[in-house]
Amino acid sequence: MEEEAREVAVIDKDLEKKIKETVNKILKRSSLYQITELKAREKASSKLDLDLSQDPYKLVVREAVESFLEKAVKTIESQIQKQHTQIVQDVQKSTKKKKKKKTNKEEDSSTT
Repeated sequence: MEEEAREVAVIDKDLEKKIKETVNKILKRSSLYQITELKAREKASSKLDLDLSQDPYKLVVREAVESFLEKAVKTIESQIQKQHTQIVQDVQKSTKKKKKKKTNKEEDSSTT
């Protein structure tokens, strides 16, 4: 009987979009080391003046958080790969310069 008394929240597409945008803004401004799904949901609830702890809202927030984190991880992996590539190129350039200097020094000493 208790379940019958519970009201089921209904979400339309506009509200879903607004929730996701709000959660994304919160996540962008937060430290990913400290923010949690619960904290993001509570902050979004406060900003939207809406109880997002109910099931359909909770799911939308979870999807927004997971999507944000997936994009963040891909971005981080991409940046790490770029840095790795740059480091390898720098090492190769440095090695070539050292070899070139060494070769020049050997030529100089052989002519004297």
